[in-house]
Amino acid sequence: MAEKIFIDTDCGIDDAVAIMLALSSTEVELTGISCVAGNTTLDNVVKNVCGLLTFYGRTDIPVYRGCTTSLLRNPHRAEHVHGDNGLGGVVLESPEKNAEKEDAAAGLLKAAKANPGMKLITLGPLTNIAAAFNLHPELSSLVSEIIMMGGAVGDGNVTAWAEFNFFFDPEAIAYSLGIDVPVKLLSWDATVSFALTEKEFFDLKMDEAPAGDLFNRVQKHYFDFREQVSGKRIINFPDPLTVACVIDPEVAEVTETMHLRMNLTRGDDKRGASVRVSDTDEADGTAEVIMKCSQDRFLRLIKRIKENSPR
Repeated sequence: MAEKIFIDTDCGIDDAVAIMLALSSTEVELTGISCVAGNTTLDNVVKNVCGLLTFYGRTDIPVYRGCTTSLLRNPHRAEHVHGDNGLGGVVLESPEKNAEKEDAAAGLLKAAKANPGMKLITLGPLTNIAAAFNLHPELSSLVSEIIMMGGAVGDGNVTAWAEFNFFFDPEAIAYSLGIDVPVKLLSWDATVSFALTEKEFFDLKMDEAPAGDLFNRVQKHYFDFREQVSGKRIINFPDPLTVACVIDPEVAEVTETMHLRMNLTRGDDKRGASVRVSDTDEADGTAEVIMKCSQDRFLRLIKRIKENSPR
């Protein structure tokens, strides 16, 4: 039986690929998607998600609008990474669906009540999640696991200490780590340990199907960004790896249980860092942190986007 999942996303380039992977895999059943500001504006996120579902002919999957900013109104965005519209400038056809009337918190509760034991996958800042579990504490008994993309044990990707999702809304992360639900965390460390060169990327030959062509097109902007900052045309897959670890748990090669405390000090250079501590009393919560992933197993999964293209 397929694992019931619910995705919360700030749909940028890698989020889009992660959603495409979920829609291409029979091991999981997507019960709903909630949208949060992060990589781009909330309006762009909703448009991107609805456009993807239209492309896949899955307008039956409900989409919910969530928070427009972080809890403390952090203005940070990532358009330089994901482009002005969040998809590297790729424009999807006009969506055949709109977001539901219910907000993200209500939508998550509705899905969880209909699918008790479902897994919650978070691909962006956790603003929606903190709000939802605060408003609806019964979610803790309905969600079996939260699988987050975020945090860094080593260097971050926004500062030397902080990864984007955790940096964007560290208060929401601190709250969410303390929810009485098991947490699995795909760290930025796992992301940087797995990168493809542009040649390796195109050797996947994904452009032989419409979904594979879309997979290629949305990531061109990211290659350009990486070349600007590092001089190398390489690509990482943080959000797709997170979904892959749910589809196939053996994608996660190295994991470690860690007690984590968020640095919430405003004005501190280390704000947004997830600090590893030894005492659970000092921690905001405990997570199973994925530090390294199997490249071979992931690449076998990602090819499903081409193999199971909807058109």
